[in-house]
Amino acid sequence: MFNRRFLRIKVFHQLYAYWQDEKANRNLHEKNLLKSLEKAYQIYIYLLALPPAFKFYIEKELDIQQTKYFPQEGTIKPLRAFHNNRLIMQLDESKLLLSKTKHYKLIWDNTTDTFKQIWQVFKDNSAFIEYSQKEKPSFNDDKKMLSEFFQVCIAESELFDHYIEEKFLNWEDDQVLVISSLLKSIDQMQDYKVDEGMLDYNAGDEDEENFMRQLFNQCIEADAELTALIADKTKNWEPERIAMVDLLLMKMALCEILKFTQVPVKVSINEYLEVAKLYSTPNSHGFINGILDKIQLDLRQQNKVNKTGRGLVE
Repeated sequence: MFNRRFLRIKVFHQLYAYWQDEKANRNLHEKNLLKSLEKAYQIYIYLLALPPAFKFYIEKELDIQQTKYFPQEGTIKPLRAFHNNRLIMQLDESKLLLSKTKHYKLIWDNTTDTFKQIWQVFKDNSAFIEYSQKEKPSFNDDKKMLSEFFQVCIAESELFDHYIEEKFLNWEDDQVLVISSLLKSIDQMQDYKVDEGMLDYNAGDEDEENFMRQLFNQCIEADAELTALIADKTKNWEPERIAMVDLLLMKMALCEILKFTQVPVKVSINEYLEVAKLYSTPNSHGFINGILDKIQLDLRQQNKVNKTGRGLVE
């Protein structure tokens, strides 16, 4: 469902919590890890259900404007453009989206004031103004407009943050990951085939759960080994000078290099360098890359890197 980087970040969050917990219960943290994936998916579905809910608000505004004694075309045209977006209409009719919102009991309620303020921002967005001027926008135009809507009114909006934080305690942790997954879904949707672009979460997805469980547990079980590998290459650094986030990301990368036979070394290192950009300091990228590169070279010389599968045997 979610990509592997998403899963790695979920494990990173839970490992961080585990090592911060003075009375850490490993089984409990593992259960919380799996629950966190479903909670992230609920936000994904909730946000995907936003455009149809917003369309209903726009429809009411459109009715009000069109029944005025002197209708203003400059006000009506952008309302109509949003209302007639084919992707939004098809999301509104999606049986998969409807079933998921019902299953998780996700309802957009008490939104009038929030939607009003969101519209005041979006109607003046230059990309949307250009879109609203088109007589017959293509389905690709519709997708670009909806992506712009999510980036401007959701990803960059403090107003929306205040609204959604009251409903999802995990919003701050999952915001970036969920929105990136959402934008990717929109990009993959095709005319009259929007369901095929949607992520479909099934509790108990064996591949995802196995990857997360294995990474979480093996990082804990191999902690002494991983710590020693890093300590050997950071002798000139006082332990307290290495940020816990950097240390944890390096341990996770090394765990994959040593324990995950079907994940290429370069992939493991690059993935955690990308995660470092999100959660660590600007200088961490170079530091982590340098340490991991030295360690992986030593591990190769000692024949401790064993990869299997096509293109992985080195």
